[in-house]
Amino acid sequence: MATPLNIGIFLYPGMTMLDAYGPLQLLSFAEGFHCFTFAKTAEPVPCDAGVNLLPNYGFDDCPHIDILLVAGGGNPHQPMQDAATQAFLRQAASQAQYITSVCSGALILASAGLLDGYQTACHWAYKDAFNRFPQVEVLPQRVVIDRNHISGGGITAGLDFALTLVAELQGAAAAQTLQLLLEYDPQPPFNSGSPQTAAPELVAGVQAQVRQLAAELFD
Repeated sequence: MATPLNIGIFLYPGMTMLDAYGPLQLLSFAEGFHCFTFAKTAEPVPCDAGVNLLPNYGFDDCPHIDILLVAGGGNPHQPMQDAATQAFLRQAASQAQYITSVCSGALILASAGLLDGYQTACHWAYKDAFNRFPQVEVLPQRVVIDRNHISGGGITAGLDFALTLVAELQGAAAAQTLQLLLEYDPQPPFNSGSPQTAAPELVAGVQAQVRQLAAELFD
């Protein structure tokens, strides 16, 4: 691609760092993309890992975004309710080629009205939070492609999402090369990474933890 596509990754307080920085790390190795982060202001943003993230831009000076990526967090209620954030995301999405998300970032897009009529992936424990968005269909898949919306499920699915995005725009060979370069060859020590394979008591415990953490989303 002659002109790199701008990938703008939205940061906000309390977000999950891996949701954003997993895809950012992978996409930074791909040719044809210019990746940057942005937030409401360019001030440091505290994430849920206890470290501050430094956005490249604030809303006021954010460049044009070709691919909008909204990451998730344990409780994305604040950006879902913030009028300035919602307005900026709608404006950016109106000019973007792709509107994408990882994990509960899909809820932030849905609250801005950007997923009406779309299918999306999301972290499984947040599916019921979409009851307030009946025009959005949540699929139990690790990655979902629906027209110009590409979405990843919970947290680590951001890597699968990023590879899918590269394959969509540059072909499977480019994505496979990146996968090999990063030695992305998951071999987890336990088979408990989804509610389909985890023990029922683990599923119930994680669901309860999420509902306590983000009670506003499930009221």
